Amino acid sequence: MAIPVFFGMISYTAIMISDTAMVGKLGEIPLAATGFGGMVYFAVFAFLMGGSMAVQIIVARRFGEKNEAGVGNTLVNAIYVSFLLGSILSIFGFYAAPTIMNALGDDPAVIEMSGEFLAYRFLGTLLFFLGFAIRGFFDGIGVVKAGMLSSISAALSNIFMNWILIFGNLGFPAMGVKGAAIASSLSSIPALLIMFFFFFREDILVFFKHKVWGPDFILIKELLVVGFAPAIEGAMTNLSFAGFYKIAGLISTTTLAASSVVISCMSLSFMPGVAFGVAATTILGQAMGQGKIRLAYEGTMRSATFSALVMGSMGIVFIVFGKPLLGFFTDVRAVISEAYPALVIVSFIQVGDAYHMVVGSALRSAGLMYWVMFAYIVISFLVMLPLAYLFGIVLKGGSIGIWIAFFIWILALALSFIRKFRKKEWINIRL
Repeated sequence: MAIPVFFGMISYTAIMISDTAMVGKLGEIPLAATGFGGMVYFAVFAFLMGGSMAVQIIVARRFGEKNEAGVGNTLVNAIYVSFLLGSILSIFGFYAAPTIMNALGDDPAVIEMSGEFLAYRFLGTLLFFLGFAIRGFFDGIGVVKAGMLSSISAALSNIFMNWILIFGNLGFPAMGVKGAAIASSLSSIPALLIMFFFFFREDILVFFKHKVWGPDFILIKELLVVGFAPAIEGAMTNLSFAGFYKIAGLISTTTLAASSVVISCMSLSFMPGVAFGVAATTILGQAMGQGKIRLAYEGTMRSATFSALVMGSMGIVFIVFGKPLLGFFTDVRAVISEAYPALVIVSFIQVGDAYHMVVGSALRSAGLMYWVMFAYIVISFLVMLPLAYLFGIVLKGGSIGIWIAFFIWILALALSFIRKFRKKEWINIRL
């Protein structure tokens, strides 16, 4: 189950990577602006992903209970919610983006460019929200191939449109950073079209034979209650990373650009964690719906172990091939020199990152989504950010200092989640 999800999620990562790699050819300031603006938008992206978790969690439970009408009605009402919230975020974000970046940034050139990038990324929010809701439905019933093909189409179209809009090919004007943002937003259109064709399959149509298309406000409330915590958690955690970027910017623009490149490299590794987390969410949800507690527990821990093997191997790759990998994203020698020690630091916490991501996903699926939310917020804002400022600014540790704080952040989350899951307080929670 995790393999198609992995290829799907790595395709979403390719969108961020292609933006970074292609914009990196334009220089240090465009690279820093894209990384900074992209990290802020990733808070929105995480909000959308968190909201879609509600769809996957509830659909998996209803599927395990063999409640076909409940499965179909969950998606229908999720689309209503996604359309409304996605429209609001798209419009508000487009106009508020320059103000947001002005509040977070320090370098005037980076602020102006990242504000424009963020504004045009916001325009695609409605389409992303709808896409994640539909993907949550398919992941919940175990048809993970739909999300994989959708994500691959999004990545390929994004790279192609980047080539056109960033550099001005095929008669289009060269838009630079703005072009990268527009390309990323438009890439969700083919992704939606791919998933649409899966609804013609007989095994999918069975969930909609009851033809209940009106809004079910009880179900909408359930979606909002289950999805609120993961959505807020994702947004707040990534806002803490915006704070992390701000601290990096206080050190130097080179450190900020280096942090952007390190995050892009790390995205190659944490996608297996996301993929196995999706698998654990579905396995645990369906198993809980069937009352199979042992399967829920063993399936989660096995998913975490497989993820740790993959991500741990990626950590070794970061150490051995780190500099050539960093060179893929930027040609600036100063940025590569700054980024490589940080990449080595994060390579040593890849196994812990795997367990934190997979077990955290399982805890949400088990009904402990609010506990996970508070854990992320507390450890991010009261541990990681203060330590990053202390190590990076006060103690003058620079780039190495802030990434040591990141190491501690992952370790604290992993230990907290494993301990909570092993206590099995979740076995009596009903959704």
